Amino acid sequence: MPRPRKQLDFRAAAEALTEPGAERATMEAIARRLAIAKPTLYRMAGSREELIGVCVDAEAERLLEQLHRGFGEPAAAPAERLAAGLHAFFRFAEDSPAGFLLLFGGRYPEARQAVRRVENRLRDALQRETRRSRRSARHAELLAAGLLGLAAAVARRAIEDGVALDAARLPSALGRALAEGF
Repeated sequence: MPRPRKQLDFRAAAEALTEPGAERATMEAIARRLAIAKPTLYRMAGSREELIGVCVDAEAERLLEQLHRGFGEPAAAPAERLAAGLHAFFRFAEDSPAGFLLLFGGRYPEARQAVRRVENRLRDALQRETRRSRRSARHAELLAAGLLGLAAAVARRAIEDGVALDAARLPSALGRALAEGF
């Protein structure tokens, strides 16, 4: 009976790719960090660039999943939905600081396309809200980029400073402040 193939642990790979000096780490060093053989890592990822790409995509999908669950009921007030979405974003950053840094740390250009996907999904959610308030689609696009940038900057600063994000209270304060302009 053949053994099941080992799956790539994307969270562990994100940690390996975001530790200090990781941008210079070889596949051999990454394989060692993941406790797998180098040939196994090459079989799973193909190359260092492919490894970065699949890890970025996996973390972006995890973030999108959390945002989707976090945005709450469509019938909720915009400020409540915005606060719930921010809460989900900060919870992602708390639960997976390496995944967050992989996407928003500025180390890997491959992350920009994944972050744009997150912005686009956020834009789509905001466009549904803007149809109700008769705001333009461009407004939703700019608001999505600004909101994501603001949340990423706050989370990045908290991670760098070793400060808890307080995912329970911070999103509602930011959500209220932003919803007033929404």
